[in-house]
Amino acid sequence: MPEITDRARAVAALRFRALGDETRLRLLELLTDGERTVGDLMDATALGQSLVSHHLRTLRQAGLVSTRREGRWIHYGILDAAVASVAQVVKDFEA
Repeated sequence: MPEITDRARAVAALRFRALGDETRLRLLELLTDGERTVGDLMDATALGQSLVSHHLRTLRQAGLVSTRREGRWIHYGILDAAVASVAQVVKDFEA
């Protein structure tokens, strides 16, 4: 097994902290179907704009989601294809 660098450990810890919240896991699950705006995610989760934005900021800072501006709208999407498997892992834990 290759040696893990301090930076890689720090990034992994940041991402695990970001994934340690049910709401953020739900947002990631919704993003597995494709890009969405904050408004789309608000409708899907029945959460307020500030709470959805806060969680998306945390996911973005952890390098888990990306943003794409289209006019005045910002579209959020999963940054790394490996993150798409998080929803499956959560479902596997449920069983």
